[in-house]
Amino acid sequence: MPRTQKSFDEKIKKLSSSKKVTPKKPVKRSTKIKIIQSRKKDLFPHMGMYKFPFRFEPTDEIKDKLNLAWFDEFYGEERMINHIRKHKLKSHQYRAYVNYWWLKENERK
Repeated sequence: MPRTQKSFDEKIKKLSSSKKVTPKKPVKRSTKIKIIQSRKKDLFPHMGMYKFPFRFEPTDEIKDKLNLAWFDEFYGEERMINHIRKHKLKSHQYRAYVNYWWLKENERK
């Protein structure tokens, strides 16, 4: 019986003196994707018969990995957002534009 009591005391000692592990706080990630309205028509050269009013522009930091891209009028916004999420980009790594004049035209309809 003394052997059992001794092991019991050791276990109690370990349990009471062990370091308490605090759970890590979750990392805050900003999932908000900012799309800027632009009045500059020269940013959107593809506004003829087929309209591409959404423009994705990588900054200098990732220019070697991603190209300048335009997205169509139908599902362009969704596709651009998926493109940004797919490459796990942060807000300082890209600029996303939408053609202001195209938005105005679609408000009337």
